[in-house]
Amino acid sequence: MDLNFAFPEVRKVLESWIGYPTVAEILAECKDLEIFIAGGAVRNCFIVPRREVRDFDLFLSGPSLDRALKILERQGILVQTPYGSPRWYPTQHSEYYADFIPIGDFKPGLWQCEDIVDVLNQFDFTASALAFDLRTKRGFDPQNGFRDLARRRMKMVRFDYPDGPFITGATLSRNAILWFRILHYAQVLKLTIEPLTLNWLREHRHYERQVTDFSALFFPPGEGYLEPL
Repeated sequence: MDLNFAFPEVRKVLESWIGYPTVAEILAECKDLEIFIAGGAVRNCFIVPRREVRDFDLFLSGPSLDRALKILERQGILVQTPYGSPRWYPTQHSEYYADFIPIGDFKPGLWQCEDIVDVLNQFDFTASALAFDLRTKRGFDPQNGFRDLARRRMKMVRFDYPDGPFITGATLSRNAILWFRILHYAQVLKLTIEPLTLNWLREHRHYERQVTDFSALFFPPGEGYLEPL
């Protein structure tokens, strides 16, 4: 599916964010830096256009990465996500943030990522595996996520992530995070879980025991998230 038609709407959402002037500064000052917007902010443009977005996922690649991070430090507060990537809050706006994720540091458990397609092919579910290049306006949809959104279908990108801690030393497992996210977003986005994904969720019901750790590190799953099981 050619997503290029949707870039104007995605751009409007990003430009409405208080932190966009800093993103624009990075685009202007770091011309050799690739910047992609991906995930929920893109997905929600197809579900609830003009819905307020409180967080953005931006993936970066290029020689000017360190320079971009210094610009962010000057214009707000940089902290770390649970995965260790930079999370940026514009000054005096603690409820709105963006994760600036270096593509080379995105390590969900499989191969080393070299480009945005590698990243999207290791996302959790297809409806979020959508991205746009902020410079070229080109859309990326390697997992047919737009089609699944149109069909209101929740479908996992893959089932072969290795188990184990999501980061070194953590008690919460990588696949438990995936398990909770699939069920949560199926519920809040009102997506029907397709059969193979549903089977995987049922076979791994034991991950429910990690709900306290997941809620503390990420967010409490939506009420009723277990109903499909």
